[in-house]
Amino acid sequence: MTDYSNSLAAEGLGCKAIRVVEPRRSQAALQHAKYLLAEYRIPVVVEVILERVTNVSMGTEIDNVVEFEELAPVGEDAPTAVVMLA
Repeated sequence: MTDYSNSLAAEGLGCKAIRVVEPRRSQAALQHAKYLLAEYRIPVVVEVILERVTNVSMGTEIDNVVEFEELAPVGEDAPTAVVMLA
């Protein structure tokens, strides 16, 4: 099974897309997304991969999305990537 890519799906729908796999590159990706939006005047999707092991279920409707992990009540309990973005 291959990894699902929201970026590839967005490009298939005519959007521009950027996939970020290193959290430290998030700011640069957002800046580039602003440039692409101004240049092409079409939606830009920025897909940020926080952790390879994070379980994010995909569903056909928002009501069908099932999360298996509770959110961390304090920053010390959160995954490193989430704390860096907070």
